[in-house]
Amino acid sequence: MQFPEIIALLAQFAQQLPSDAQPSFQQALETLSACCEKLEQRRERDEQTLRFIQFALENLRVDAKYLAFDLEATRRENARLNQLLETFLNNER
Repeated sequence: MQFPEIIALLAQFAQQLPSDAQPSFQQALETLSACCEKLEQRRERDEQTLRFIQFALENLRVDAKYLAFDLEATRRENARLNQLLETFLNNER
C-alpha cells in the first residue's frame, strides 16, 4: 500500500469519527500527508542520486580498464625500447 492510499483510507476513517474529533484528526492527517509527500520527494531524489552514482561508477570502471590497458601497453613499449637501446649500445662497443 502506497502513501496516497493510506492517506485516503485514513480520510475515510476520519469521516466515521464523531464530529468533534474530526478537525483534530483532519489536521493530523494533513500533517501526515505533508510528511509523506516530503518523504516521497526525498526518496525520488535519493533514487536519482543513486542512479547518478551508479553511472559514475560504471564510467570509473571503464576508465580504469582503459588506464590498465594503456599502462600495460606503455610497459611493453618501454621494455621493447630498452631492448633496442641495449642492442644499440652492444653494437657500439
